Amino acid sequence: MSSEQPERVARGQLEDVILPFWLDHGIDTEHGGFYTCFDNRGRRRLSTDKFTWSQGRFVWLLARAARLAERGLLTADAAALVRLAERGASFLLAHAVRPDGSCAYVLDERGGPALGEDGLPLPVRRSVYADAFVAMGLSELTVATGSPEHLPVIDRIVQRVADDVEAGDPPTPPYPLPPGCSGFGARMIVLNARLDQARAHLAGPGAKADLGELRAARRAMLAHREDGGLFTETFVPDPGLRDTILARHRTPGHALEGIWMALEAGELLGETGDQAGLLASVSALCRVGWDDEHGGLFRYVDVSGRPYGGPYEDLVTRTWSTKLWWVHTEAAYATRLAAERYGDREAARWFERVWDYTLRTFPGGAEGAEWIQIRDRTGAPLDEVVALPVKDPYHIARNLMQIVELHAAGAPGEQP
Repeated sequence: MSSEQPERVARGQLEDVILPFWLDHGIDTEHGGFYTCFDNRGRRRLSTDKFTWSQGRFVWLLARAARLAERGLLTADAAALVRLAERGASFLLAHAVRPDGSCAYVLDERGGPALGEDGLPLPVRRSVYADAFVAMGLSELTVATGSPEHLPVIDRIVQRVADDVEAGDPPTPPYPLPPGCSGFGARMIVLNARLDQARAHLAGPGAKADLGELRAARRAMLAHREDGGLFTETFVPDPGLRDTILARHRTPGHALEGIWMALEAGELLGETGDQAGLLASVSALCRVGWDDEHGGLFRYVDVSGRPYGGPYEDLVTRTWSTKLWWVHTEAAYATRLAAERYGDREAARWFERVWDYTLRTFPGGAEGAEWIQIRDRTGAPLDEVVALPVKDPYHIARNLMQIVELHAAGAPGEQP
């Protein structure tokens, strides 16, 4: 492993690879919004459609990058980044956000309904994930500017997402769960949205937030935590189906992502009594997810149950051994957070393994622009679609920026 400090490496990747690619290729200067439908190697743009999921995430990363630049943690034009984020937010508000707090799932280049090969509008209307990412993008922009302008629409979208998840069977395309099943991912996105929402409210002139909803969202997500430290990915209501793949499989990267959210939310709430358990989960998840033969973290583990059926289970069985960019960058930040802020020595050892594998495996180098995000079990590029047909900059940029910020923040309570 390189002896160079992780925050220096992370900053270098942001300044030299990630941000240049997306600022050069991702900005639609004519219509507004962002292009993210590139192939896995970043060499070809496959479509001009604009998935709302990625549009909101792009606003978030531009706004967060601007905040780092203002603090001298990135070499970039902070004002220019804010202007791009504001333009992206305007595109979403004009074309994606509906009066009821839901958002369009996918738009065409100009912001109209995206059409399928038959020339008809695509049938999927919305996803709670897409909705949440719009709110999170607007929240991060609010933190960057200090303007309360977007708070009402943020609150409306986040409440709609939370209500739909609480009611059960929220829309989660492209891989919906069977009716009655409760997914960890939906609970996690509510927590993430509530955390960003609270930070947006605390950034404005009033600097006041009702943290009760954040507390409830944290509790709901942590209800998926098991005694051994792992997290149940899917609650299946029928006890007779607990031996199915749907009920038995675990998603280490998802759970590690949720843990850092729970830790950061706990600090904001002043509720840190469960930190020891969460830190123990970090190493437990790394242990169960690590591929001892080829290195890296599996996408899914424990997929040996009997079939249940459905597109989500098909995804699990088809891609359990893939090595994905977001799994590794989220794991890198979670382990680094546990090690640097909380002094967890086992997490520090896991960070070194995850970070080393990530840097050896995902940066494109001569094989492709930016990072090659989707790899097979051995680490070779796997040129296929995972979830949405996009090359999304969000997880890589978010986690690298978090690692940079983490070093600058220091002790708990000093988070930006």
